[in-house]
Amino acid sequence: MAAEGIELVYGGGSVGLMGVLADAVLAGGGKVTGVIPDFLSTRELAHGGVTKMLVTRSMHERKEEMSRLADAFAVLPGGFGTLDEFFEILTWKQLGLHARPIVVANTGGWFDPLMAYCRRAVAAGAITRGNLELFTMVGRAEEIVDAVRRRRPPPEARRLSRT
Repeated sequence: MAAEGIELVYGGGSVGLMGVLADAVLAGGGKVTGVIPDFLSTRELAHGGVTKMLVTRSMHERKEEMSRLADAFAVLPGGFGTLDEFFEILTWKQLGLHARPIVVANTGGWFDPLMAYCRRAVAAGAITRGNLELFTMVGRAEEIVDAVRRRRPPPEARRLSRT
């Protein structure tokens, strides 16, 4: 990312996979903006070395701010917070609130159960097959940047339809 001039915007922590990614971008001379809610800044050990740290009042404000700053969204293997952020930004895209690329890195098959859920939701009529086109899944994190470049916003945002 750093070599290509891509700035990382993320949740601001120094731990976990995203902390490792932030360290790698910084080590490569890149820019990193962290966005962390005040109550997590000590619990999550806010990253002290980022280019810029924004502190919000709530988790919701954190997600709003990260969304405002992002040109695209990359989803890496993670826990409940990852799924929360993924589904919120995916729902916003489904509702036509943005048309930016969302790319999921299915490293080691991490998101295979999520895709099984999505296929079941399509079969049950809970979502449309077209909704599965709202995000792109790649096999490795290294493929995210290329996938974002290939992904073009649809001519019109997909709304809640049964097509």
